Amino acid sequence: MNGKVWIVGAGSEAGLITVKGLEAVRRAQVVVYDDLLDHTLLEQAPAGCELICVGKRKNSHKKEQEDIHALLIDRARKGLRVVRLKGGDPTVFGRGGEEALALQEAGLPYEMVPGVSTCISAPEHFGIPVTHRGMASSFTVVTGHGAGKTEESFTALAGLKGTLVVLMGHSKAGEIAKGLMKAGMDPETPASVLSRAYMPDEKRVDGTLGNLANIAEKVQAPAVIVIGKTAAIHLKPPAGDLAGGKPPAGAPTALIVGTRSFTRKVAAALRKDGIDAREFPCIEVISQREEIPGEQELTEYDWLVFTSANGVRIFLEEIDRRRMDIRALAQVKIACIGPGTAAALEEARLYADLVPEVYTTEALADTLVRNVRKDEKVLILRAAEGNPLLTNKLENEKILYKDCAVYRTQYIKPDLQGALSFDRQAADSACDLVIFGSAGGVRAYLKNNELSDDMQPLCIGALTAAELEKLTGRKAATPDTCSVEGIRQYLKKWRTSDSV
Repeated sequence: MNGKVWIVGAGSEAGLITVKGLEAVRRAQVVVYDDLLDHTLLEQAPAGCELICVGKRKNSHKKEQEDIHALLIDRARKGLRVVRLKGGDPTVFGRGGEEALALQEAGLPYEMVPGVSTCISAPEHFGIPVTHRGMASSFTVVTGHGAGKTEESFTALAGLKGTLVVLMGHSKAGEIAKGLMKAGMDPETPASVLSRAYMPDEKRVDGTLGNLANIAEKVQAPAVIVIGKTAAIHLKPPAGDLAGGKPPAGAPTALIVGTRSFTRKVAAALRKDGIDAREFPCIEVISQREEIPGEQELTEYDWLVFTSANGVRIFLEEIDRRRMDIRALAQVKIACIGPGTAAALEEARLYADLVPEVYTTEALADTLVRNVRKDEKVLILRAAEGNPLLTNKLENEKILYKDCAVYRTQYIKPDLQGALSFDRQAADSACDLVIFGSAGGVRAYLKNNELSDDMQPLCIGALTAAELEKLTGRKAATPDTCSVEGIRQYLKKWRTSDSV
């Protein structure tokens, strides 16, 4: 049976996705997403969901449009629930209609889920109503990509009495202003350039149509241009409003280093606590699913042990690929290092039999030793860089085990364009602390960056801290538990003390 595709507008930031759109993300098996959306939304996807970035920016396309069509069709034909997640609204200069037509021609079911377009949300976020009684009874939305192509288009736009909103027009601001003035629009018409709305370095610059080119040079793309009487309005948000996740003035800053998944999860959690969290994804997970034993061998083990959600995800993907009947593992008990890993299992309606009270490798090893009988066999599914403490403990207790490296990590160039929370400062600039999610993350970060003396290091566990000390001589603090919540709780204590 074929699957289905939901073409979902993500809005301009995580809080602006619709209830229906969020429900689709939470049930997705595949999410195909763009760069220009709030990536914290990807944390709403279930464990094991395939996340595919197909972002397109000026002069830089990860995927061509035809490739995106083929990708959606391929996953849907495999019977999967696919979400095509697009910033703003799918069809407001978003090519969502083209994707829907491609699915329609392929005979595949799809559903359009509207989103809050930037043409409305960005002006409102900066205090500009697109319509206002006595000033503008209509608004017109155009793309800046076509600026200068026809004189007639400027004539039509210059004759409008309402608000003109230009998307994707930052680099064409001068041409737009020149064309409108030549067509008769008053150079004193109020104009605003709204740069990087809902991002930490967002900025509004006001002026007039006559100096639009100059004010546009003061800010970065992406930007929304508003021209008309309402561009002179400054609505003030309520005191204490944190729209867009912008941290309060003087908030502590944290650089988060690790996989994309880790940096997203930690950043999302810390922002809720008022911390200026900056993502620095510099390692990726490489599946080694071929290391997972065959079905017959799997049934010979009495315990499956997982030390991360990544291991769970790769295991579930592989048994699904093999079309293996999960009932074959009915007699196998499952141990997880912590509740986060156990939660990843629960997405597949599997439940851990054993989770230690303290979420560390040492605690997991001790708990296994107390619960595994001498005649039972243990299969460990984890990273190639896994902590040897676990296997050493099992060996000392004469417990039979097999240690399977079902994935490894490798360095990648940090995708700071994808990490919309990162404000383009240098990686080692004036952050209060740096948080490392793994020993591999430590090595990847130090490959091209130095650890500033001004940044205090926090490592998720002892193995990560030991790697940092070996490579830099710096000692790092560790939370009580190796988890995102453990990091949060540690930082709450840190913020009320003089030092880490």
